[in-house]
Amino acid sequence: MTLHLLWTSADSLVAAFALSVLVPWRHALPLALMFGLCDGLGSALGVSLPFAGGLGAMLLMASGAALLVGLPIAQRLLTAPGWLYVLPPLLAIDNVVSRTSDLPALAALASAIMAGLGFASGAIVLNWWRAGLRDARPPAAACLIAAGSLLAWGG
Repeated sequence: MTLHLLWTSADSLVAAFALSVLVPWRHALPLALMFGLCDGLGSALGVSLPFAGGLGAMLLMASGAALLVGLPIAQRLLTAPGWLYVLPPLLAIDNVVSRTSDLPALAALASAIMAGLGFASGAIVLNWWRAGLRDARPPAAACLIAAGSLLAWGG
């Protein structure tokens, strides 16, 4: 397993952590599997276009910013969890645009595990925060912005 593989799976960890604050728990397993599937397919399709990774990064950061400032579109998206299933293919852009020698199955496994860890740690932190946190959106927004920044910086 290379450092590149861990780096391209780290966005799944951070995004899943952010999503764990926003989505019902029943979506965690399907989303973690979808993160893995999309990253595995992205690695299989790798085409070496380093400039294209910015699209997913911009979308994540814009989503986080919209959530942070409370734009109406962000409020509507929170009530419809189906939009969350668009994130795994978008986050797989870093795997598509950077060719690597790692096996696609290994990329899928690493990403699914990272997403699972993100959902689990997010649930634990959410339980700690619940006592004093009136609104979970600001920490979730910060995590989405962090995931986008990670993708922009490393992808």
